[in-house]
Amino acid sequence: MAGACCGGSLMPGIDPSPCNELVRAAGGLLVPRTAIEVGPGLSLDAPAAGECPQTWTLGIDGSWAQSTWGGGGSRTLTAADRVWEEVTEVMPLVAPRDGVWEVTYHVRGGVQLPANLAISQYVVASLFRNGTLIGGSEVMVVGLSRGQATGAAAGAQNTGSASFMINLMAGDEITLHAYQIGQSGVSSLVSNQDGRARITARWTGPVGDTP
Repeated sequence: MAGACCGGSLMPGIDPSPCNELVRAAGGLLVPRTAIEVGPGLSLDAPAAGECPQTWTLGIDGSWAQSTWGGGGSRTLTAADRVWEEVTEVMPLVAPRDGVWEVTYHVRGGVQLPANLAISQYVVASLFRNGTLIGGSEVMVVGLSRGQATGAAAGAQNTGSASFMINLMAGDEITLHAYQIGQSGVSSLVSNQDGRARITARWTGPVGDTP
């Protein structure tokens, strides 16, 4: 900073460098005060000392959460038609952060029909948040129908999946549930090396974004 003595007072000048943020305001020289805040899931790296221009780097800290069916196995559904059962073999997925999450889950289901019966058997799955059904998350995992009471027993398996966006708060628990339709056959969920059941969630934005 340069200055000239005039009348016994120092009259400061302003360095014209484009990196100089100092300005001459009505009340004197001014250095603007700056405050920087970042929201959840964002990071901010400060510039190195002496760097010109000073560069602040904003990053996104994407967060993942996943729950799987540990060890594998099967679960036979036993409740009445369209009565939800929690699939406790898949641990609850707990949201680690507030925000908009993309949730995906995969379910492998199986149905078996006894011989010589004209029946239908289905498996439906969905996700619950804190014990309440997440409307729109329901999927028909597998279904089999036999229209004539003849022939040998039949079976079928399929892997169903669904993906959707949802607002979650830190600590929200997402659990897998299922119900059967049909009481004469067997409805089940299966998870092993041939097909896994899991819930996965990916943080996509802070609270306030529109899912």
